[in-house]
Amino acid sequence: MYKRFISAMYAINIVAQSIFSLLTPAALMFAVSWLLVKKAGAAEWLYAVFITIGIVVGLISMVRFAITASENLERLEKQRENNKKTGHTTNEK
Repeated sequence: MYKRFISAMYAINIVAQSIFSLLTPAALMFAVSWLLVKKAGAAEWLYAVFITIGIVVGLISMVRFAITASENLERLEKQRENNKKTGHTTNEK
């Protein structure tokens, strides 16, 4: 029961961080384009350019995070299997 809960929380964490890494660059680029248009008097088409760049960067960031997280999860699972085979626990020093 405890391990299932931890696994579920880990999955929720990965999903939340993936969404955050996708949306943050787009939101920052929107803020930059808003400042340029409203405060500096730049052309309004900058919204489309900057938000598109933000979405692309966010997608790249999300994919890189998902790949890294899956690699780390596989590494942890292999480590658990090895510990079960050898009888070691992760709390040993």
